[in-house]
Amino acid sequence: MGKIFLIEPHRVLQQAITLSLFPEHEVRVVETAEASAIGALEDDIDLLIVDAAALRESDKLSPEMNRALEASPVPIVWIDESDSPPLKRDKLAVVLKPIESGVLQTALTDLLALASGRKGGKSSSPKGKARKEAEPIDLTEVVEEESFSETKSPTKSE
Repeated sequence: MGKIFLIEPHRVLQQAITLSLFPEHEVRVVETAEASAIGALEDDIDLLIVDAAALRESDKLSPEMNRALEASPVPIVWIDESDSPPLKRDKLAVVLKPIESGVLQTALTDLLALASGRKGGKSSSPKGKARKEAEPIDLTEVVEEESFSETKSPTKSE
């Protein structure tokens, strides 16, 4: 399970992103963050998601916050309208708006793999991937059982 910190000022997007990451990841959400608080998060989280476009719209993306994000060793998913973020750093994935779930999940998986290397081999993404690929459901059994019960129902009522 990855510990993710989401900086997102819009409630609807907070909920949508959190639900798309549940239950594989533990997500903490704030509307904005002080530059000093970002440095304090390093030991508590595996990944940081920043909706830079929304923060910029509400004048909450300060130069101090950019510097703190640039200096942080925590991998960052940067959500923006442009694919060239102002940050110059490694461990950064840009996800363009509108956010597509598959693109976000791929960025998270890649960056969490980097985070697991940084924290000594504890990776959350392989566990989630293994759980998804463990046992596929054979849908023919479900369909056949439903068809069988539907055909029997009318004969019983006659």
